[in-house]
Amino acid sequence: MSPETKALENNKAVLRRHFEEVLNQGHLDVIDEIYTESYVLDAPVQPDGGTAAQSLTKGRDGLRKRATAFRTAFPDIHFTLNSVIAEGDMVSVHYTFRGTQRGPFLGVAPAGNVIDISGILIARLVNHQIDSAWSVFDSGQLLHQLQAG
Repeated sequence: MSPETKALENNKAVLRRHFEEVLNQGHLDVIDEIYTESYVLDAPVQPDGGTAAQSLTKGRDGLRKRATAFRTAFPDIHFTLNSVIAEGDMVSVHYTFRGTQRGPFLGVAPAGNVIDISGILIARLVNHQIDSAWSVFDSGQLLHQLQAG
């Protein structure tokens, strides 16, 4: 395997850890290992699960708050990676997340509704750590699924 291919595979492995260890399993201690201190995420939903349509999550502590908000609202949340593509210092992931709402989220009281949303995350890595990321998913569809039933 060439050094370039190995670097791309290592970067893809970091993103897999983000989804599997941090988001699916809630291992927030991994954040210090795989994210830079200056990490910034531009994504739908406030770091605390608030109602802003798009917001910045800044730093490792901001990411811990964001992951906690999602895992509190959806304790059974599970992200499935549909595809992972790497080029240079960028990794793109097409994902689907599914979970049952058991806590408040986006201003909606828990009703036990199951959400199933697809999205895309594009991350830039520096020295095998995630430094910045952009995530898009249909927050309107998420709100619709939360309010259904």
